[in-house]
Parts: sequence; C-alpha cells; structure tokens
Amino acid sequence: MGVGRTKKTKTDGGDATATSYDLTWRYESRVVAEHLGRAKYSASTTALGELISNALDAGATRVDIETTGNPLGGLTGIEVSDNGRGMTRADLEGRFAVIGVSPATTGPATRLGRFGVGRFAVHRLGEISEWATVGTDPEGRRVRSSFTLRSDGPGAPKVQEQVVSPRTPTGTVVKIFNVLDDEFETVFVAKIRAELLTQFCSYLLGHPEHAIRVQGEALDVASIIDQREIQELKGIPQIDAPVRLHHLLLRRPLDESRVSGRVLFTGKGRTVATCEAEDVASSNYVGLVESTYLDSIVTSNREGVLGMDAGFARLKDVALAEVASFGERVREARKSTFLEKAREQTFYPFRTPATNAVVEAKRAIFDVVLERMNEHANVEGMTMKQQAVIFRLLNRSLDNEDLLEILHEVAKLTDEDVEKFRGVLEKTTLQSLIKLSSEVTVRVEFLDFLHALVYGDSSGSVKERSQLHKILEPNCWIFGPTYHLATSDKNFRAVIKRHREEAQLPAVPDDDLKALAGSSDIPDLFLAAKREYPALSSNRHLLVELKAPSVALGWKEFQQVTRYAQTVMNSPQFDKTMTSWDVFLVSSEIRQELELHRRQKHKPLGWVSEYENATVWVLTWGEIIDRARKEMALVRAHLEQKSRELSVSEYLQKNFPEVLQRAPSRRAEPVGA
Repeated sequence: MGVGRTKKTKTDGGDATATSYDLTWRYESRVVAEHLGRAKYSASTTALGELISNALDAGATRVDIETTGNPLGGLTGIEVSDNGRGMTRADLEGRFAVIGVSPATTGPATRLGRFGVGRFAVHRLGEISEWATVGTDPEGRRVRSSFTLRSDGPGAPKVQEQVVSPRTPTGTVVKIFNVLDDEFETVFVAKIRAELLTQFCSYLLGHPEHAIRVQGEALDVASIIDQREIQELKGIPQIDAPVRLHHLLLRRPLDESRVSGRVLFTGKGRTVATCEAEDVASSNYVGLVESTYLDSIVTSNREGVLGMDAGFARLKDVALAEVASFGERVREARKSTFLEKAREQTFYPFRTPATNAVVEAKRAIFDVVLERMNEHANVEGMTMKQQAVIFRLLNRSLDNEDLLEILHEVAKLTDEDVEKFRGVLEKTTLQSLIKLSSEVTVRVEFLDFLHALVYGDSSGSVKERSQLHKILEPNCWIFGPTYHLATSDKNFRAVIKRHREEAQLPAVPDDDLKALAGSSDIPDLFLAAKREYPALSSNRHLLVELKAPSVALGWKEFQQVTRYAQTVMNSPQFDKTMTSWDVFLVSSEIRQELELHRRQKHKPLGWVSEYENATVWVLTWGEIIDRARKEMALVRAHLEQKSRELSVSEYLQKNFPEVLQRAPSRRAEPVGA
C-alpha cells in the first residue's frame, strides 16, 4: 500500500497529535488478465475485434490477422498487425498503462473504442502476448518499443526501446501464444471471417479504402449483402449535387456493440458522419449516403463543423425519412409471408381451435409481438430449432406479470405499440386471466404428481427431509391460498423472530429466546397469512409437520405437534391478541388409535384438539390434495365464466388490423385446459 505525505495536527485538549495520510490505489495484476481479459469477453472473436478496433482508432487503414502452426497442424499463435500510428513512450506511459483511459482527442471522428481497456483482450486469446510498436516521438524520431504481457505475470511489463530508421513504417504487431480457445484450431478462418464481418460491416461500408485481412484475404462486405436498393434523394435545394442512398439488407444482423449508426454519410471513401434511425427495416439494415457534396466537405476540411451546415441538416432529415419509408415497405412485404409460415409450424402454440376470448386475444398478441420480433431480430432467418425456442419463450412471456416490460425490451416495441397493448390488457384484465389460467394448469399437474409420489408404488422410499420437504417448499399454496412461506426447517427461536416481524412487534434478545421451553424444536414449515378482519385475528399462521409416506401417524407423532401448540401457548413472545395458529400433522396413513379423534361430532374432518389460540389437525395427503383440487376447479370455472364475458376482438381489430385480418378462424382449448 502506498503512503503519501503525513500531516500532523495538535489538538486543544493536549491529546496525542493526530495525523493524516493519503492512500495510493493498488490492484493485483490478475484483475487485468481475469476481469478485463478472459471474463470480459464471452467469445474469442469478440476479443479479437477489440484489438482490431484499437488499431483502427489508431489510424490504421489495414489490419492483418495471421495464424502460425506446427507441422502437426496444431495452432501455436495468432498475430495481429496494423499500419497505424503506433505508440511511443509517451503513449505507453500516458495511455497504454492507464486502465480505463478516456478516448484520445486525436484520431478518427467515429471511434470504436469506448472503455479504454480493449488492449487487455489479448488475455482472452492467449496466455502470452509479445508487442512490437513503431511510432514517431516528439523529436520526430521513429522509435520501436517492445514488451511482453503475461496472464500470470507482473502487472507492469518491462519495455525495450530502440531508435530505428526514419523509413521504418509505423504500426503495431501483437503476437499471441498459448492460445486458449480450441475452436481456433478447427474453424479459425471461416469463423473469424464470419464474426468479423458482422462486427465491422458498417465500418467497412463507410471506409471502403480500409481493409481487415484474415490469412491474407480481405473481408468481403459484399458477400453478406442480401439485398441492395439505390435511391436518388431529391428535394434538397441547399445541395446542388446528386445524392444517392443505398438501402442494404445484410444476410445477418450487425454486431450492435460496434455499430455507431445505421445510416452512414460517406465522402472521399470515408465516413463523414453517422446517425441512428428508429424505423429501419430490420436489425440487418444499413443505409449508405453518397454525394459529391459530402466529398467537398472532406476536401475543404469542414467535417468538424458539419453539424452547423444547413445543407447537411436537410440531407440528414430527407435520408432518415426515406430510410423509414423503405423500412415500412420491407416490413409490409415480409409480414404476410412470415406470419403465414409461422402459423403452419408445428411449434406454433395456437394451432388448436379457440373457444373463448382469452385464448383468441392471447394468440393475437402473440402474432403481433412475433411479427415485431421478426423485424427487430430477423426470426425468419433463424434455424427451425432457434425459431422453436423463440416461439416457446415468447408464449411463456405472455403469462408473466411484467408482460409489458418484456414486450418493450425483447420485441423492441415502440411506445405507441406498448400503449396499444396496455389498452387491451387494462380493458379486459386479460393479463391477469392469462397468468392465472397458466398457473391453474401448473398447479393441477403438481397435485397429480404429489398424489403419485405419496401413494404410488415408490412412496415407501420417499424421504421426508431431503425429498418431500424440498418439493413442498415452493408449493405451500397447497395448504391454503392465503399462506406464504415464512420459515422452513428452522427452530422456534427463528419462528418467533419471523412471527414478531409479521406482527410488527419489537425484536426479542437471543438470550431470552434460548430460555424458552421448546425453543429448540424444529417444525418443518411455518406459513404466515395476514387478514384484514378487525373483529377477528388479523394474523392466522400455520405450522406444518411432515412425515414420510411410509410413516403411519399415531400418538407419538401427535404428541410432537401437541408440544408445538404448547410452545405457542406458553411462550410470552408469541402475540396472543391478534394471532391464532393452526398446527398440521400430515402423512399418507393414520393409525386407528388416532383416527377416532379426527372424526368428532360437529367438528370438521381432521380436527383433533383446540386451545385458546391454537388448533391441532391430523390430515392425510389425500384430504389436502382433494381440497386443493376443489379450489382449482372453482378458479377454473371462474376463469371460463370471465372469458365468456370478454369482448376484445373489436379493440384488437382496430389497433392491430394488419395481423388479425390475416389470422385464420380457429377455435382453441378453453382457458386452463
């Protein structure tokens, strides 16, 4: 730890002199290699892209990627070289050695680097990298600087510096050894070319004089252009020169992390300006604007004041309007064919006929969002397996309580579309019905599973704590819809603490809790519920003691839960005025000695004993499951009745006619089926 200057201050009271000192920040070298290198990049090609971005930001017009191998065909290294400005000692000390350095004030107007840590991407590619860079120092000399970075080495490399011939070209060469990613050895050339094309497509389109070469062959941007339409822009009186807008649709979406704008304005073979367009045809769209007017901007060195040029401002407005118009034409052409094909896929979730308004509306929303997702992410260009995953995830998202947020983020819906969806959801309470119907289906399936578990052929081998207990923890609704899990497998000291939190009572010292009789007993589940009934107990809680299906309940087990009730009754730490308790003892079978006590006259089945604030119940799994089934049947009946009352077709037809007009007439399964 570094220590700076020390300052002494004498206090008035004659106490010892107070001192202060400055701390110097330190970091371990592994932070750079692990967190800014290996862990920062999910793919090695992304890390390689960072090194290329640094080279282009340094003024390089050519970047080469080469591999070296051994006679057996194994990969021994990767080399990245460029013809940029290179680095001198001032660059290395003032920028390269500074983690998170801010962008340089010199260099291209459109910079690719953002965070000032891209050089550490070498640690994602290999364990060792050798750097050699030639730059021009302030005295006009060409200087070569060489050093080595190691993932497991010291954070500060030793730099060797040498003055070289003035004719030595500037630039940087990085040689990477001990390559970490095995995929380079098998599909290096094809994979690197494809990934780098996606990452740098827009840059290469806007800088046709620049080249990124892999194994000596330049990346061919034209190879990934699927469709090109050239349009003459008119109605720009401030510009007395022809203007052409190239609408380009690529074969795959761009890497958005390296796209500075969807529309590029180019002059003299380089990007003069970029801007983002909201209404593009799809995620694989790029617009390219060319004009001799833009050429004159470059030759007259007016790029720095382009934002104040009235002609350029008008040019940008016209170009963006035409980009939006082109996008609308493309989307309209794609809509019908995409949805028609989508509805015929086996994984389309609404192939069965619809019988109620909920399913009909859910299908309509699904179609609209799927269509928007296709515009944003080119779903139709994905493989059938990828489409199947998208369809299933989208269908599940319709059951999510954060549906609108999901639609906005995933499908990139416009604010107008979101408001349309909000209208239909608020108009019909459709969102809550969809979510509840899905939840009912899941719960009924769980009841079937639980019944087979505790009464099936394998019930004798089911363990209470490690199996049955864990299954029930996330499904405590089975004991009653108003309960939520407060504690699981915790002693009464923890139960008391949580109970007092629920009742908004002051905390109790741990020593007082330890002295309570029965405080070490551990009920399996503590479920809490709060009711807003002023005349009754506002807190109605439940303690559940589970037994494995192989355990038949008798007096021994009953005495255990009776002790739980006594702990609740006798402990002064439990609220006695506004809280009442039920205690459940549950298993698959009950001995005869206890069965008679469960069937008392004028008492519900399972009621065994009652105290001032606690009631003890002995129940079978069959009884609990049967009661839960009846509750689910009531909910399902309510949903079906509510769905018959809904009328959303007119609303959807008004707001999404382009989808519903093409929707086939179908009848689907009832809600919750």
